[in-house]
Amino acid sequence: MDRPGRTFIEQIEVAGDQLVRTIKKLYADADARRVIIRTAEGRELLSVPLTLGLAGGALTVVAAPVLAAVAAIGGTVARVHLDIERETGPHVGD
Repeated sequence: MDRPGRTFIEQIEVAGDQLVRTIKKLYADADARRVIIRTAEGRELLSVPLTLGLAGGALTVVAAPVLAAVAAIGGTVARVHLDIERETGPHVGD
């Protein structure tokens, strides 16, 4: 029987200048579904879906506007909080 995966939120804090690099890594992470970029005070700045289903060069073309927005945010704030929505596969024995 197919069981859906479980969703959980991972919270991390990154420096503004590390933001684009972190988002690019998350695009490559198969478990990451969405990331919400928040200020240090918790205000949501941007919600980025990560499930594009694209590979290689196509990802760069489609994600370029999103990465430009992320870079602009990273350039204006010292630190941001990321809420990373992840999905895990079904567990054995569930």
